[in-house]
Amino acid sequence: MNARRTEVRVIFDGADITPDANKYLQSLSYTDNEEDKTDDLQITMDDREGVWLGSWLNTPSAGKGTEISAVIIQRNWDSDGKDRVLDCGTFEVDTVDGSGPPAKVTIKGTSIPHTSTARTQKKTQAWEQINLSAIANEIAGRNGLACMFLSPSDPYYTRKEQLQESDITFLQRLCKAAGISLKVTAKMIVLFDEAEFEGQAAVRTIKKGEADVKSWSFSTSTHDAAYSKCHVSYTDPATATTIEYTYTPRDADKSGQVLEINEKVNSREEARQLAMKRLRQKNKGEFKASFGLTGDARLVAGVNVEVSGYGAFDGKYIIETAAHSISRSGYKTDLTLRRVLEGY
Repeated sequence: MNARRTEVRVIFDGADITPDANKYLQSLSYTDNEEDKTDDLQITMDDREGVWLGSWLNTPSAGKGTEISAVIIQRNWDSDGKDRVLDCGTFEVDTVDGSGPPAKVTIKGTSIPHTSTARTQKKTQAWEQINLSAIANEIAGRNGLACMFLSPSDPYYTRKEQLQESDITFLQRLCKAAGISLKVTAKMIVLFDEAEFEGQAAVRTIKKGEADVKSWSFSTSTHDAAYSKCHVSYTDPATATTIEYTYTPRDADKSGQVLEINEKVNSREEARQLAMKRLRQKNKGEFKASFGLTGDARLVAGVNVEVSGYGAFDGKYIIETAAHSISRSGYKTDLTLRRVLEGY
């Protein structure tokens, strides 16, 4: 019982089906995205005995809209008696596929309820005298989602118009303009400051040559992603007063171009903050990486890792997407990452 192993716990329509899930499981995949994209869960079961299409799914409550949740557990993985646990969260079933022979059933879940119109229905609405957090809470509430606001800044709007846009598209537009990241996960909308996440400690080091590193790749691009500074300039048409600020991050490459921004600001401090956010949005994609690893339940979107042994690509990276998959051949984790930005 002390041997290290990976287990899956599955709750389907309120019932713990873990024994059946582990008996018939062919594969489970969970994709965790840092921002903009929704998370998803997919489980494929052997159904040669007719357990799933004949029993579990052949009920009035089963099918689309049914809640499903999964937990990945790595028992005694470091031989210290402690378990690594990855709670994939709660999803709503949106697709059920059956195929054969041999018979199998695939259940797919999404983090946005199937009854929600957050992504599909275009709406028109005027928002006045309101903060971003209040808009996010209202949009989440009317779409059957919870809301978590983790950003230290909370922009205030005299007026914003949602013109024939879905709720998620409108909220993403506001977040991008404010330099705030948005994520939809486990029936929840999360707004967060990615700079704060990048400032957190790394959960592990990925070293070249280690046995759990199955594949790796890196890329770097200076196309629209390697600016040395950002200059914000705005002239008030009513007063002809110009507000401007040039932001240069610590250890900036002086050979890079200057990013020019002309957006409305009300003070030099606003111009400074806007310059930092716009420079971050451009430069964060300069260094990218991907890894194929032996499964590691600690690795989820938004956490940091150190990369070592890869020369010019060494450094601290934040996980953009973590795809966890379990099958009869084992457990693996595939990552896409970007190098964190130091100094802004």
